[in-house]
Amino acid sequence: MIPMKTMDLILIIIAIFIIIFTIMMFVTFWRFAMIPDTLCTCFFACVGSECGVMGWIKTTKERRENRKWQLEDEERMKENNHD
Repeated sequence: MIPMKTMDLILIIIAIFIIIFTIMMFVTFWRFAMIPDTLCTCFFACVGSECGVMGWIKTTKERRENRKWQLEDEERMKENNHD
C-alpha cells in the first residue's frame, strides 16, 4: 500500500468539509430561506487560500527538486567529460 502524504490527507479533509458545509447550507436555506453570506464567503476564502498555499508549496518543492537534479546532472556530465 502506498503511504498517504500530508497534502493528500489535507485535500481529502478539505473535500469532506466542503461537502458537509454545502449540505448544511442547503439545509439552512431550506429551513430559513436564507444563508449566512458572510460565513459562506469566509469559508470559501479560507479553503481557497489553503489550497492556494498548498499549490505554492508543491510547486516550490518541485522546482527545488528539479534544480537539484539539474545540478547533479551537470556534475555527472563534467565528470564524464574529464574522463
